[in-house]
Amino acid sequence: MLAKRTICAISALLLLALVCCGKKAPPSPKSTALPETVADFRGEIKDGLLFLSFILPPRNTAGGTSRPAVVSVGTQAWVGFRILKSCTGCGGSLEAWKEIRLTDKEGYTIYKGRLYTYDNDLTPDLDYTYRVVPFTEGDVPGAASNTYTIKWQRTPNPPKEVRAAAGDGSVDLSWSREEGVSYNVYRFDDSMYPLEPVNQTLLTGSSFTDHGLQNGKRYAYEVRSVRVEGATRWEGEGAKAEATPQDRTPPASPQNLAGAKKDGTVELTWEKNTEADLAGYNIYRISAGKSEKLNKELLTEPRFLDEMPGSQRYVSYYVTAVDRVGNESGPSREIIIVLKD
Repeated sequence: MLAKRTICAISALLLLALVCCGKKAPPSPKSTALPETVADFRGEIKDGLLFLSFILPPRNTAGGTSRPAVVSVGTQAWVGFRILKSCTGCGGSLEAWKEIRLTDKEGYTIYKGRLYTYDNDLTPDLDYTYRVVPFTEGDVPGAASNTYTIKWQRTPNPPKEVRAAAGDGSVDLSWSREEGVSYNVYRFDDSMYPLEPVNQTLLTGSSFTDHGLQNGKRYAYEVRSVRVEGATRWEGEGAKAEATPQDRTPPASPQNLAGAKKDGTVELTWEKNTEADLAGYNIYRISAGKSEKLNKELLTEPRFLDEMPGSQRYVSYYVTAVDRVGNESGPSREIIIVLKD
C-alpha cells in the first residue's frame, strides 16, 4: 500500500510540473503515448524583432513553409504550443503569452522544420524569459522546453542610401557603410518573408551582388545593419530597394556564312544558331565602304536572297543574330561576292 501511495505522489508531482500558470490540465489517457516534445528553443534578433523558434516534434514536422497535418492515430500529436513569457522588472513569473495552434493560418511560419514566431513588445534594458509547452487535442500538456533569456537592447538603425542596380541575371546592391556594424541582405521571393539572408557570411563592406536571378522578374531586397556583441547578433530594421535583372548577353555570331551569284541575285546561307532565346537574324551588305541592313523584319531562317545586289564589281555581306530582348551579336565572318568578272 505504501509503495502504491508513493507512486501516486510521484505521478502527481510530474503532472504539476507540466501545468502552466497554476491551471491543472486533464490527464493523458493511459493507453495513448505522448509524442516527443519541442527541442532547441532559441531566440534571434532579426529585423528589429525578437524571433523565437524551435524544432517541431517529428510527428508535426513539415518541410518548407507548409503547415503540418495534425494527426491523432496511435501516438498523439501536438496540435499547438503555448509560449510562456516573463519580464524581470515588470513583475510576475512565467505566464502564457502566446498560443499557437497548427491549424492557425497566421502568427507563425514553419521553415526547414522549425516553427518561428516573434515578439515586438519589448523594452530596452529589461530581461525577458521564455519557454514553450506543447499540448494535444485534449489539452494535455507536454514537458516544457529549455528556457531562453535575453536582455533587450536597441537595434541598429537601417543603413542609408541603399540602392539596387539591375545586371544580367543579377542585382548589384550598395549602401552607405557605417563604422561598427556589419550587414545582411534579404531577398523577398514572391513576397514571402525571408528568414535567412542571401549572403553566406556577415558583410563588412558597402556592396553585394546577388547572382543566379531570373531576367525580367522584379526582386525586392532589404539591407539590415547588424551589431555583433559576443555570440549575439543584433539586427535592425531594413532599408528596401528593388530591381529587375535584364538579359544583356547577345547570341553568338552566326557561323559559316556562304553566298553564290545566281541570275542577277545573290543567295546567302549560314549555319543556324542554337540559343533558346534566339529571335532571328539581320543581314548586312557592304557596298562602296558603306554597310546597309537589307531586311526590314528579322529573318527567322538562316537564308536570304539579295535580289538587287547592285552594279558594282564586288559586294560584301555579313550576318548577325538577335535575341528576344533585342541583343544583337557581333558580325559573322564577312564574305565577298564577285558580281562582274
